[in-house]
Amino acid sequence: MGWLSSSRAGPGAAPPWEAARAQRSLAYLWHVSGMYNVLFHVILFAYLLASLLFWLYMGLRQRWIFHLAHALLGGGFGLQTFILSYNLYIRTLPLWGEVATSLGLLSWAIIAVYLAAVWRYRIEALGAFIVPLAFLAAASAGVPVTTPVRLPLAVQHVWLGLHIVLALLGYAALTLMFCAGVMYLIQERQLKSKRPGAWYHYLPSLTLLDELNAKALLLGFPFLTQGIVTGSVWAKYTYGSYLQWNLTSLPLLLAWFMYALLLGGRRTLGWQGIKAARATVGGFIVVLASYFVHTL
Repeated sequence: MGWLSSSRAGPGAAPPWEAARAQRSLAYLWHVSGMYNVLFHVILFAYLLASLLFWLYMGLRQRWIFHLAHALLGGGFGLQTFILSYNLYIRTLPLWGEVATSLGLLSWAIIAVYLAAVWRYRIEALGAFIVPLAFLAAASAGVPVTTPVRLPLAVQHVWLGLHIVLALLGYAALTLMFCAGVMYLIQERQLKSKRPGAWYHYLPSLTLLDELNAKALLLGFPFLTQGIVTGSVWAKYTYGSYLQWNLTSLPLLLAWFMYALLLGGRRTLGWQGIKAARATVGGFIVVLASYFVHTL
C-alpha cells in the first residue's frame, strides 16, 4: 500500500485532497507530454517529407511538387513556432540548457533563415540542401518532452537565454552559408566540365551564390559573436570566470576565429568565389563540431 492510499498516515503526511490534486496534476502532465510528443513527430514527418519532395523536384521539375514541399515545410514550421511560443508562455518546460531543446530551436532557426533567403533570392534549389539539415537537427532532438520540469533560477538567467538564442541564430545563418558554399562548389565544377550535367540547370549563377554566401556571413558572424559574449557573461555569473579554457570552449572559439578571418579576407583581401566557398565549408565543419562539443 502506497502513501497515497494509506488511511493511517503520520502527522507529516499530505491530506487526502492534496494527494488527489497531485494525482490529477500528474495525469495532466502526462497528457500534455503525450500531446507534445505526437506534435513533435508530426513536425518531424513534415520536415522529412518536405526534404524528399525538394529533392524530387530537383529531378522532375514539376511545380506542384515544389509548392507541396513548401506547404509541408510551412505547416511544420508554423506548428513548431506555436509549440515554442506556448512553452515560452507557460514556462513549465526548459527552454534553455537542454540539448534536445537547443537542437529543436536550431532546426526552427534554420527553417526561418531559409524562408527569409528564399523570399529574398528566389533560389529554389536551396531547399534541397538546407531543409534536410533542419530535419536532422530536429530528429537529433528526439522526443522533446517527457516530464515537464523547471530549471534552477541560475540556469534560467537571462544571459543564458540570450546566449542560446543569439548563438542558434548565428548557427542557422552559417548553415545557410554552408549550403550556398556547397552549391557554389557543385556549380563551379559543372561549369568547368566539358559536358555539364543536370545540376548546371538547377543551380543559380555563381555570382548569386557568392552574394548569398557573403550576406549569410554578415548575418551569422555578429550573432555568433554576440552569442559568445553573452555566454561569457553568463559563465562569469555562474562560475566566476568569463572563459573556461577547456574542450567545451576551444572549438567554438576556433570556429569564431575562422569566420573572423574569412570576413576580414572578404573585406580587405578580396576573397570571394571558390576560395570563400571552400573556407565556408571547412568553417562549418568546425562549427558543427564545436556545437556538439559545446552542448553534449
